[in-house]
Amino acid sequence: MTLNCDLGEGSGHDAALMPLIDQANVACGGHAGDPQSMANCVALAAEHGVQLGAHPAYPDRASFGRRSMAIAPASLAASIAQQVAHLAEIAAAAGLQLAYVKPHGALYHDMWTRPDLCALIVETAADFDLPLVVQAGRGTLPVETSLVPLWREAFADRAYAGDGSLLPRGNSAALLNADQAAAQVSQLRARGEIIAVDGSRLPMTAETLCVHGDHPEAIAVARAVRQVLPPA
Repeated sequence: MTLNCDLGEGSGHDAALMPLIDQANVACGGHAGDPQSMANCVALAAEHGVQLGAHPAYPDRASFGRRSMAIAPASLAASIAQQVAHLAEIAAAAGLQLAYVKPHGALYHDMWTRPDLCALIVETAADFDLPLVVQAGRGTLPVETSLVPLWREAFADRAYAGDGSLLPRGNSAALLNADQAAAQVSQLRARGEIIAVDGSRLPMTAETLCVHGDHPEAIAVARAVRQVLPPA
């Protein structure tokens, strides 16, 4: 399993996190990020040999991309494509290429329940000839996905509910500390499962693990996970 992290979101941790991860999910203007922050992330990724992934979102900086939005499909498709293309252009100027697409926030979760939105995201990834990162343990997406490779992702720093969903951020137990995250990753690697907050055992297969760059203890969490996760 590789270790990925959401970066370029203004947390101030990017430079410290980049040496600890394998893949950087770079905010590209939807929920956060601007040309300078994208360029900074690209330069850090080049320095540390980290893969670059586009992290597009609903165009919703006010809510950090964490609320569902009703947007005309054509307009949303154009926004997502523009976000990915902008980061790809900045990466190309530095001699790098994007390795994957990982939707952010509400966009990431909505594609499981909205076939029209899911199809739009899959088609966008296919247009850029990039794999799509999706949540592990949620079964099958509601549209045909043969157009793109899927990378299943588990969360190192988030607690899971018994139904396999992430515990809402408003819950005080939603964010795991460094020790809890390391234990969750160890359980996943050893037994192929995650223990939910209600004690349920959630079978899970994942190619990559996420640590959120805006986690208050992001650096400590990433270091703890890195210690139990061999380099990619």
